[in-house]
Amino acid sequence: MKKIFEEIWKLALPYQDKRDDTGHAEITTNYAIQLLKLEKANEDVVVPAIILHDTGWSQLSQKERMLIFDHQVTKKQKIAMRYKHQEAGVEIGKKILEKVHYPSDLIPKILEIIFQHDTRDGFISSEEGLVRDADKLWRFSKTGFDADIICNRFDFWELYDKLKERRIEKEGFFYSKKAKKLAYKELEKRKKEYLKNNKQQ
Repeated sequence: MKKIFEEIWKLALPYQDKRDDTGHAEITTNYAIQLLKLEKANEDVVVPAIILHDTGWSQLSQKERMLIFDHQVTKKQKIAMRYKHQEAGVEIGKKILEKVHYPSDLIPKILEIIFQHDTRDGFISSEEGLVRDADKLWRFSKTGFDADIICNRFDFWELYDKLKERRIEKEGFFYSKKAKKLAYKELEKRKKEYLKNNKQQ
C-alpha cells in the first residue's frame, strides 16, 4: 500500500472491527485491492474509503452494534443503526483524512461513499461500487462466513444457499462482474473446506 494509505490505516485501527467482526477491515481492504487490479477505478478514493467505512461502529454501544443480528428487532431499527454508524464513520473519516493532509478534492468523494455504503440503492460511481463489493465479499471469506454462522445461528448449507441464491444472484447486489466471480470462487472454497472437515470427522 502507499505510505499515505498506511498512515490512514494506523489512525483508523483503534476504531476498527468493533462489531464482533475481527479481521473485517483487513479482509475487506484486501478484497478492494484485488478488485482494483481487475476493474478501473481510482485507488486514491477506493482504498481510504474501504479502510474507513466501518469505523463508525466504534461510536455505538455494544447493544446497538449487536441489534442488526437480533431476529426480534424490526428492519426499521436495524436500518437506523446502519445510518447511525455511517454518520459516525463520516466524522471519523473526515478527522483522519484531514490529519494526514489528504487531497481536499478527494475527501468529499470518500466521505460520500462512507455516508451510505450500507443503505444506498444503486451505485453512484465505480469507486463506490468497488468499495461496496469489497465490503460484501467479507461474507464469502472464511472469517466472515464463520462469523455469520455464529451470529445468525445458520447451519452451513443454509448460509451457503442464502449467499449463492439470495446474494450473488440478486440483481444489483454486486456492482462488478469480477466481484461476483470472486464471490463464487470464495463460496466454493467454503464448500470444499466444509466437506473436507466433515469427511475427517
